Amino acid sequence: MRNKLHVVLADIHYPVHCRKSIRAVFQFIERHRASIESCVLLGDFLDCENLSPHTKHRPRLRKRGGYRSDIDGFTREILAPLDKLLKPTCKKTAICGNHSAWIERDLLDEQPELEGVVDIPILLDLEARHWRWVPQGGHIKIGNVTLLHGDQIGSGPNIAKKLVESVHGTAVMGHVHRPSQFTVTSLTTAKDKWSGYTLPCLCTLAPAYARGRPNAFCNGFGVIEQGATSTNVSSIIITNGTFCWGGWEYGHKDH
Repeated sequence: MRNKLHVVLADIHYPVHCRKSIRAVFQFIERHRASIESCVLLGDFLDCENLSPHTKHRPRLRKRGGYRSDIDGFTREILAPLDKLLKPTCKKTAICGNHSAWIERDLLDEQPELEGVVDIPILLDLEARHWRWVPQGGHIKIGNVTLLHGDQIGSGPNIAKKLVESVHGTAVMGHVHRPSQFTVTSLTTAKDKWSGYTLPCLCTLAPAYARGRPNAFCNGFGVIEQGATSTNVSSIIITNGTFCWGGWEYGHKDH
């Protein structure tokens, strides 16, 4: 029996996404379409810079019509292709990250009259597209694995440790744009072990706010492989738009 695959895409940050990496992920989804049981957008799939509190009093960083443009572009370049590539029975989930939450926490708190007009689930027509929307701070489970964006966990060099100790079980998060893993075991039995995983991102590795400072960001995504009695989490690293998995290389135009 073929194992089930679950594709986890964290931190696309459209429109500052990595087009080469996205193209490679699309190739992967196309090849494994029959085995992919679910696809998860693990937060911050929209950058929302045009509505960010960090650009509120810096108008030169905002573009006229930018938010609408980002919504339309994400639909055209990311969401519509995913809907086409994934099989009709695939479960699709979009988890709200901290960037998307700016709309509710900052914009709508100040201008509640805009509720229903600027909301991401409505503008992306997620319900009609059969995507489940999970509000900020929420999570889902795939087998025994908990998935969440991770802004409620935080960041730092030991974030995978903090994740697994906070969830008290195996868990996967995005938010920090870099892969890491930490494993803990039960005090009472060495047979019980849980791992926390942070995933790489699908956006630029040199964001403008970093001003050229070095970082440990990596492009990539997550794959959860679920068998009859076991589940394995893999963090796939994409380098210069290509990666290898299961005997195939993805990312070449002639793939």
